[in-house]
Amino acid sequence: MRAASLLLVPLLFLLPAAPAAAEDVAFLRGKDLPKGKALVKLVEGYLDAEVTARRALRKQWDREFAHLDPKDLPKLRKTLLKIALKHGPKLQKKGNNWFFEKGRGRYIVSGSPKKGLWLGLHGGGVGSGDAGSAASAMGGGGFGWIFPEVLKKTERGWTDAGTEEFVLELIQAAKRTWKLDPNRIYITGHSMGGYGTWTIGSRHADVFAGLAPYAGAPSCVTMQGQSEASMVEPGVLPNLFNVPLHFFQSGDDKNVPPESNDLAARLLKELKAEHPRGFNYRYDRVDGRGHAAPKEGYGPSQKWIASHDRVPRPKKFLWQPTLSWKRHFYWAYWPYAEMETILQFEAKDGNRIEVTTLEGSDDLEGLSILLGTPLVDPTKPVTVVVNGEARKPITVPRTFSTLMLTLPRLDPHLLFDARLDL
Repeated sequence: MRAASLLLVPLLFLLPAAPAAAEDVAFLRGKDLPKGKALVKLVEGYLDAEVTARRALRKQWDREFAHLDPKDLPKLRKTLLKIALKHGPKLQKKGNNWFFEKGRGRYIVSGSPKKGLWLGLHGGGVGSGDAGSAASAMGGGGFGWIFPEVLKKTERGWTDAGTEEFVLELIQAAKRTWKLDPNRIYITGHSMGGYGTWTIGSRHADVFAGLAPYAGAPSCVTMQGQSEASMVEPGVLPNLFNVPLHFFQSGDDKNVPPESNDLAARLLKELKAEHPRGFNYRYDRVDGRGHAAPKEGYGPSQKWIASHDRVPRPKKFLWQPTLSWKRHFYWAYWPYAEMETILQFEAKDGNRIEVTTLEGSDDLEGLSILLGTPLVDPTKPVTVVVNGEARKPITVPRTFSTLMLTLPRLDPHLLFDARLDL
């Protein structure tokens, strides 16, 4: 990966102060948040709104509401999460079910998620594959299991428009259904389900505590003029910096030949050498299993994955966005992300955040850094360094709009109250 230079655009807070307009005064002094039923109505209206309407509401609240007092934040966070977790669909706690109306979105539930929750993705292809095949092969271990079924049985299946979102909606619904630990959510799958595990698990690496794909590989790319693939599709490997991965491949698999997983293993080794604190993976490369499961079954590798908890606010992570609707990743929010750019985010001692372009575009328009412990102390000035150039330290206000920006994740660890807009 190459380091790219950046022509910095000064932040608004570095410009000379202008006379306070009436709306600026309102922002500084502001009025208090509504309480009780009025707050419930406000939050539910926001959660039901489309993206553009949500953005307008957040801007309105920045003008309207006072900055939040840190001593009030613990209670407010609990209240907002309680409201949000009661709003939206829940899951059936067992059996074979439909998520959407008109028989769309089949899923099977088994077990209890007290120890954690697994998503089990089935195999298949064009015109084939169903949730029951995964449910009959996987499960148990004292975990809760959700086995979704692709909405359309195509070659790519799990990452077709709609199905990927469906998997994430099931996770959100699970949070409303159970007292679920969001740091213990895992994803696994065989064959096409292994491909789905690689792709969904990496694109949404901030959701999962671990990935276990079997006899399925990430899509690889062959460059023009070359005879063999030389890279994994964008948005996969860099995002796995903090996510334990255990993948399985048999050398005699005719359905999914080993070249793609071999390449992924080689590239992960290179990334590990470049970033020694990241990329915790295991690759089981065997012979004689064809397209079947490991000889010892799925249990041992899934047990290793489940020995890890998610780190929701890592000190360092990489992000290569490839989905326009995936705007929030760990403690970064980028609504206008430059697709396939690779950024490195790192929290350093001294209340310092460093953002570095490793590959791709230098345009960071709209990028926001979400602040909180243990990354920084938001009550003290924070210094942001963008591609080696330090910005002026600033104490970032705690705002209701930032809480609402991150509330739809239904995740207390990814619920932030302070952000620094670049």
